[in-house]
Amino acid sequence: MRRAARMIGTSTIACALLASLCSVGALAALTVTWTTAADFEGGTLYGLDASSSPGQLRLASVAPSPWVKHALNPILGPGSGWEADWVDSPSVLYEGGVYKMWYQGCVGVRCDIGYATSPDGLNWTRSPSNPVLLANASGWDQTLGNPTVVHDGTGYHMWYAGNGPLAIQIGYATSPDGLVWTKVGNGPNFMGHQSWDSGATSTPFVLKVGTTFVLYFSGHPGNFAYSIGRATSSDGVTWTEDLANPLMYAQGGWEESRIHPTWVASAGSGFEMYYTGGYNEPQVGRATSVDGWNWTRDAANPVLALGAPGTWDQTGVAVAKVVTVGSATRLYYGGESSPENWRIGVADYSPGTSSPRYRATGYFLSQVVDSGFRNTTWDSIDWSGSFSGVTGIAVSVRAGNTPVPDPSWSNGPVLSAPGSSLVQLSGRFAQVGAALVTQNDSVTPVLDQITVTYSTPATGSQSILGFGILGWILLAIVVPLAVGLILVLLLVARRGPAWAPPPPQGFLPCLACGAANPTYNRFCTDCGRPIGGPPR
Repeated sequence: MRRAARMIGTSTIACALLASLCSVGALAALTVTWTTAADFEGGTLYGLDASSSPGQLRLASVAPSPWVKHALNPILGPGSGWEADWVDSPSVLYEGGVYKMWYQGCVGVRCDIGYATSPDGLNWTRSPSNPVLLANASGWDQTLGNPTVVHDGTGYHMWYAGNGPLAIQIGYATSPDGLVWTKVGNGPNFMGHQSWDSGATSTPFVLKVGTTFVLYFSGHPGNFAYSIGRATSSDGVTWTEDLANPLMYAQGGWEESRIHPTWVASAGSGFEMYYTGGYNEPQVGRATSVDGWNWTRDAANPVLALGAPGTWDQTGVAVAKVVTVGSATRLYYGGESSPENWRIGVADYSPGTSSPRYRATGYFLSQVVDSGFRNTTWDSIDWSGSFSGVTGIAVSVRAGNTPVPDPSWSNGPVLSAPGSSLVQLSGRFAQVGAALVTQNDSVTPVLDQITVTYSTPATGSQSILGFGILGWILLAIVVPLAVGLILVLLLVARRGPAWAPPPPQGFLPCLACGAANPTYNRFCTDCGRPIGGPPR
């Protein structure tokens, strides 16, 4: 009985342990966390810094901009009548002690070209002859913009963007004095004929190199993804587009899908360009080139960024033109505080006087996490960090069954506030991503940690009342076996002696050889003969 009791106890304990093991396995949660500099740097970082403050991911710092926005900005706002809504796109020359500006002025959907002068480049007087170049309400150039003016020995030359019923194209006009203008030809002066610029050509900037006019412009094939190209002309009328076009593509980030050249000039042994990048929040970048074809972007881009929240240029800065007078260099540009609310401002070239700043955007993509099981459930994602009213963080996770993310993967929700969120994505592999943004380049958001919780089939990713399917299968097998074993042991304990062999009853000598044999032997163990006569 004692032995049976011990066996019953042992079996009971074993069953309990097995059940416990199954239930614990079913409830176990697995996690993967990114929180150190090594974690973040193990993935892909663009525009972000994980090393300056280990354990924190923040926007990368960039060199301070050499341009300092003037305290008097905006220096030219809307006027009346034809320019009552906004003014934009300045083109400035300095001649004979006078600053001369040609600019776009708009009311409603129509824009014309106006003219203003200034003795100091800050205080401007509009021409009473404005607008000096009119749009054609029934022509190809029903609204005008982006003027660029060249003054040479033959007079003033203006190239401009004309927007009509078909597309944006480039027009040309001449003037003896910069005030009275005559359009050349009845149609566009330049339009794209290559596949990359057949949809539109815009934002012309022309410089004269020797006796050759060189045109830099933007174009797109019909998808509004603007790139930069180049063309040349001996007379400013007939142009030959470079076969190497386009010279620059938009690179995403702050440039989004659009870049437009707005000023190009000889600089030392090469060329310097200022361009507008982006559409939703346009900003100004800079690039340099040795030959005018191959361009390298400035590492500090955008060199002219959005203004601080609440300022006149908080949502856009664009169409920059540079003017040097003596030792002073200025950059004239358009800025807006809300859509279609453009004004004209100026920034002074003053390197070394600006505060350090951060990139406007950056993103992190982790390495792909392999759970080892095809039917893994990625249960939740949690992140922690800090941001202010002008900065933001967004975190998400995606999962799938291919080791490299492809369209078959599923995307989880985007979390723009710290905390945990259910995801419930299925797949063997997963990857997290985070985007950091700021509208004020003097501050950055900070991301401290991302944690993803998941469960695999081996740990009960599919649960029923808290137990995994595997746990229930094991219990279904183990419990009946355990119950059967207990019942057998109980029967054994009750019958006891009937199972034991009979005790010895003494020995009998073999009559043939004399060997001693147990009394229950029928044959001698030595000679094999019958013991005590015939079988009983």
